[in-house]
Amino acid sequence: MTNRTTALAALAAVLVLSGCGAAGDPGGDPDGAADRDGPRVAAASDLTGVRWLPADGTAQGRAFAEFAPDGTWTGSDGCNGQSGEWTLGGDGALRATAGPSTLIGCENVPVARWVSGAVRVETDGDALLLHPAAGEPVRLVPAPR
Repeated sequence: MTNRTTALAALAAVLVLSGCGAAGDPGGDPDGAADRDGPRVAAASDLTGVRWLPADGTAQGRAFAEFAPDGTWTGSDGCNGQSGEWTLGGDGALRATAGPSTLIGCENVPVARWVSGAVRVETDGDALLLHPAAGEPVRLVPAPR
């Protein structure tokens, strides 16, 4: 009977421990998203209120994109102003346009092409990933505050 009691106690401990981190996460994250590593579909609130810079430091913070809640975006390639409009689908599908830009010679980081050419957007930690129709995504990071 002692072996049976020990086995039942061990089974109960395993069941209790396996319940930690289950779908009903008591940490207030009902879908468990905080537990997953890697990129996730971006929401409009992820894009807005942030100045996004190229992750590789190109143009030392002069190249950027900013998405406004009203569906417009502004930015710079390092010295030329850029702007357009954007919408975001619930599945992370991005539709963006880019308007005319001045043509002053400088770093000419292709921010407008990155934004208008992206078909999907994700977040990966603090980074924003702009996915073009083909090729590798562009990684943007928030400007220091």
